Amino acid sequence: MANTQELTLIDIAERYRHIRPVPRMPNFAAWIEGVDLTQPLTEPVQAELRQALNDFEVIFFRPQSITPAQHVALAKVFGPISGGSYFERKPGAPELEMIVFDRDRPPSIDNWHTDISWKANPPLGTAIQITVTPPAGGNTCWSSTSKAYDGLSPGMQAYLEGLSAVHTWEVSAFREALGRRGDDALIAAIKAFKPVIHPVVRINPGSGRKCLFVNADFTRHIVGIDRHEARSMLNFLLDWMKKPEFMVHHQWEAGGLAVWDNRSTQHYALADYWPHQRVNQRVTFDEPGAPAATVNVNQQVMHGDKP
Repeated sequence: MANTQELTLIDIAERYRHIRPVPRMPNFAAWIEGVDLTQPLTEPVQAELRQALNDFEVIFFRPQSITPAQHVALAKVFGPISGGSYFERKPGAPELEMIVFDRDRPPSIDNWHTDISWKANPPLGTAIQITVTPPAGGNTCWSSTSKAYDGLSPGMQAYLEGLSAVHTWEVSAFREALGRRGDDALIAAIKAFKPVIHPVVRINPGSGRKCLFVNADFTRHIVGIDRHEARSMLNFLLDWMKKPEFMVHHQWEAGGLAVWDNRSTQHYALADYWPHQRVNQRVTFDEPGAPAATVNVNQQVMHGDKP
């Protein structure tokens, strides 16, 4: 039978005074009304935006015409700017990664993933704007890994909390892309980004919620248990997190924006619009106090963690 755990909805009227979140799912994913991103954001607005990200895990803004500096300013509300990944950068705005698909560059990231979970300190989150949309399609889905954890039985929750998993880019499309560049590029990446271990259940420090932290792109295996059990358990979790009750399916309008918490969500970009164009500008941000991250933007060797 379905989970019958009683649901208590977030009290928006009590918690918010300067912005208006409009939830799209129970306690997950919300439109943010009443915020003009073309203007400087006051401290009370910034504080409530951070609260909204903790409450709803992914937040959306209606189309707005913002500058690169305003895009970066939005990301900085939530944390220091991250080095991001290995994508083309917007001329004059190195913090903005450009993720462009068109006839010559078909969309290929139709897989559930958590951005850059193959690093010891994955980014806190990402702020994106889709500036060019295809005539139809090109949507993005987000899944709440905290809702997925809450939906498990108490016995399964207790079992998973004692487990860890290996994350590595080597099980993703990165390896094939690097292989096409030659042995030197592949060996350099192997040396630079070794596999890391993360708990299967992590606590999001912003919200205090427990979240499942495995994904189809970068989690290689669960450690500490028999390999057959580990494979079956990982497959179960990856399938479990795709339940529609944990998911929001977002249709983009040109100029629309989204900010998500990478610690408690994963996402999937639909690849259903080729040969039409889709242009995504994104700024990634880290946990406050996390080690500073840098990326050599000329070393374009890895692709594949884009929404």
